[in-house]
Parts: sequence; structure tokens; C-alpha cells
Amino acid sequence: MARVASVARDGAGGAPTDEAGPIARLGRAWQVLRRRATAGVAGTELVTSPGEPGGLDPVQLDIIDLLVARDGQRMSELATAVGVDPSTITRAMHRMEAGGLATRRPVAGDGRVVTAQLTAEGRRLHDLVADRRADLIRAAIVDFTPEEQERLADLLERFVGSVVATASGSGPQPTAAG
Repeated sequence: MARVASVARDGAGGAPTDEAGPIARLGRAWQVLRRRATAGVAGTELVTSPGEPGGLDPVQLDIIDLLVARDGQRMSELATAVGVDPSTITRAMHRMEAGGLATRRPVAGDGRVVTAQLTAEGRRLHDLVADRRADLIRAAIVDFTPEEQERLADLLERFVGSVVATASGSGPQPTAAG
């Protein structure tokens, strides 16, 4: 069934917008993922079970993923990789240390440089989150054919790569329709 495009003018009487087109549809899907999935199912249920205390915030989840890949990273490396201010990493690490998930250590010979290490509990939590994430994704795509699953993964990886490149200024930049 073909989609019917709904064209409207933006609020300032400017360029037409296509409310049913791919840009609008991707924008709405992005909002749903950001607002509902990460704040609800993906944000809470990935790291807690019913009756457990609250989970981790997205920055803490990113730090755990990064430290599983390469333990002992500098705080500045984590900030760059996550794309946040170093003070955000410091606050997240304080909470993670308090929860027994990670530790920080000064680098021998340069006390100004601090590295982060996961504890056994941090690694256990990573494995739990990874398993729950896989279960959530598996359940979400259960009705997709294997070919659709592969195509979705390919397109999503390409889309995310383009968003990151565009946002950093190294990718294609949007142009105004003429």
C-alpha cells in the first residue's frame, strides 16, 4: 500500500514539510526511541528487574561498555568517546564507585591523570544488560524475516554512521531544497 504524503508549510510560512515522508517518519521514530524506549524499557528494564532499585543512566551504561572493551581508560578518553564534558564522566564515575561498579586510580608517575577500571560487579552488570538488550531486540524483530532483520541492521548501522558523521561536520551536510 502506498503512503500518501501530507505536505504542510512550517510554522513560519516557509518551506514545505512532508509529514508522511521519510525525514518526518525517521524523526518521529527517533523521538519515540529517545523518549520512551530509553527512558522506559531500554533504560530501566535493561538494568533492573521488578522490585530492584533504580538502574544506571545512559552515560554510566556507555562507560561500562567502553571499559569492557578496554579497561583502564583515562577519564578524558571516556569523555571524548561518550561525547560529554569531562565533569559528566567524573559525576558518573562517583556514582559508579559508590555502587561498587568501577574504581578510579591515578596513573603512576602522573597523579593528574586518572584511569577507570570495572569491578567484578561492573562486569556482571554489563553481561546482564547485554543479555537483556539482546532479548529486547530479539523480541522486537521476531516478526521480521531473516532478510528483513539483516536489512534493518545494515540500514540502521549506515544511518547512525551518517548521523554521527554529519553531526561532527565530517559527513554530508543537509541542503535547502531549491
